[in-house]
Amino acid sequence: ALMLATARRITDAHNSLADGNWDRKQYVGVQLAGATLGLVGFGRIGRAVGHRALAFEMAVLTTDPYIPAEVATEHGARMVELPELLAASDFVSLHAVAQEDGSALLDEAAFATIKPGAIVVNAARGSLIDSAAARAALDDGRLGGLGLDVYDQEPPGPDHPLIGHPRVVHTPHLGASTGAAQRDVSVQVVAKILAALRGEPVETVPLAP
Repeated sequence: ALMLATARRITDAHNSLADGNWDRKQYVGVQLAGATLGLVGFGRIGRAVGHRALAFEMAVLTTDPYIPAEVATEHGARMVELPELLAASDFVSLHAVAQEDGSALLDEAAFATIKPGAIVVNAARGSLIDSAAARAALDDGRLGGLGLDVYDQEPPGPDHPLIGHPRVVHTPHLGASTGAAQRDVSVQVVAKILAALRGEPVETVPLAP
């Protein structure tokens, strides 16, 4: 949803029309069909996004140190290193865990090598993006747009460098905020608690803070 909203400038167009304007030429978007999507992280969610991208007739690249290249191929993606992914992708979607040292995966150096005009979407971990570097890339035009559902500080303060930027679509960490998603999470938690009480293996556990 964030990728589509950012690519088609949905928020800007909505606000303009709500203000009484009818300016179709002002909000020319970016087409997904024929574009390349780079997935940083190819776990369950990354693969699901990749499948949907294929339905939009996008080419899919991915980078993930824990996933064999053959698995990416089986799911219609091509495994590459991060620099190649950034240089070749029209859209970059983050699906990785936070870096162990808390550093940003997309920092000033990464934005310097990203494909000009690329759109980045982050609904994974706020710390993966250096906000100041992203703001600079937006301001100089190298970054075409940014869709954010997570932030390096939550909630972000009014002086956050990305809040309110005209080429940023931001939502308040709503990734799992649907009735169905909350129900499914509750069922999974109860099932794992019951499994643990029965002495059975628990396949996944919450990450320690």
